[in-house]
Amino acid sequence: MFTSTILDERKTGVYTWDTTAAMNGCLTGLVAITAGCATVEPWAGFVIGLVAGWVYLGASALILRLRIDDAVDAIPVHMGGGAWGVLATGLFSNPNRMEIAGYATDNLGWFYEWGRGSGNFTLMGIQICSILFVFGWTVCIFTPFCYVLKRLNWLRIDPIEEEVGMDLSRHKGSAYQSEDISDKAKSEFYSSRRKLQLQDLSTSDRRKSSKGIDKPAPQADSMSGSEHAADDAA
Repeated sequence: MFTSTILDERKTGVYTWDTTAAMNGCLTGLVAITAGCATVEPWAGFVIGLVAGWVYLGASALILRLRIDDAVDAIPVHMGGGAWGVLATGLFSNPNRMEIAGYATDNLGWFYEWGRGSGNFTLMGIQICSILFVFGWTVCIFTPFCYVLKRLNWLRIDPIEEEVGMDLSRHKGSAYQSEDISDKAKSEFYSSRRKLQLQDLSTSDRRKSSKGIDKPAPQADSMSGSEHAADDAA
């Protein structure tokens, strides 16, 4: 939070306190310590958590620059924090902690290897290979998956549903204040929903008629509660 405050002040000249940065920085620290929680000293855990906050800020700025849609900063927290935590394990793993945890002590954290006069990079190299494997697996599996969704036009929702927000269009109500949603967008959304409902009813009637099943005509009052609220507001 302090780092983001300093950076914002240098850009805008105004001191602001970003609680979201503070909370996500804490989450990134929790993610980062996961890999080496059993093999690092408490002071090293503090350093890992501190650096994790900076990793979060850097990764968050990077995805904005790359125009990647991540509304809750899950990529900086989990990918950035996770990758740093795996690297930190290769740097700070302590022989005493490793022995207590039941690990072999032939290959220590790189900083401890320096302490015993060795340049053994084995543990650190394994950690780097682990990160590269996760990145490679994700790219190879998820890229084709997203490509197929995009080709089928399933990756994005309808533009009008996107404009009014998925809380309203998919979850029957807003979880947040929605004054910024224009009345025109809401009207177009509810009109499109009514057309879909009528189409579904008409299709259902045709199917039942072909099977010889009589069905009462649909009532005009077949809207959901949120649609009633929109009409009342209008």
